[in-house]
Amino acid sequence: MLLERLLELAPAVRRAFEVRLDAEHRGLWRSLTVHQLEALTMLDDGPSPMRSLCERLEISESAGTALVDRLAARGLVERQADPADRRVVLIAASKAARAMVSQYRELKQRRLATLLADLPTEDLATLVRIYEAVLADPEGRQ
Repeated sequence: MLLERLLELAPAVRRAFEVRLDAEHRGLWRSLTVHQLEALTMLDDGPSPMRSLCERLEISESAGTALVDRLAARGLVERQADPADRRVVLIAASKAARAMVSQYRELKQRRLATLLADLPTEDLATLVRIYEAVLADPEGRQ
């Protein structure tokens, strides 16, 4: 069945799209995990409440606190009080973190370009349409 084959392929596709950090970048970025880089990528758009960041990362708030603690210890994020509600903690990326995110996005783009380089344009357009259709109903049709 096609759905069974899709389920078999999904983990491999996810792994294929992951950025593989080379030794240079891993050393430069002091062995940050890909998960930490994804968090920094999310913060590149601007400060985020801790709760929102955790929801986007799909992790618990305690795991998010530990993640932010590790990033803060490296000077990559800072905690700020929300001017609209002082009880809310905002997490903001540092200037160094934003530079790292820029490099990380370049690596992601290169990875994707390499992975999809041999696909004809019409196949790539079909893939984009499929992704858009799937993401248009993220909860799934129930």
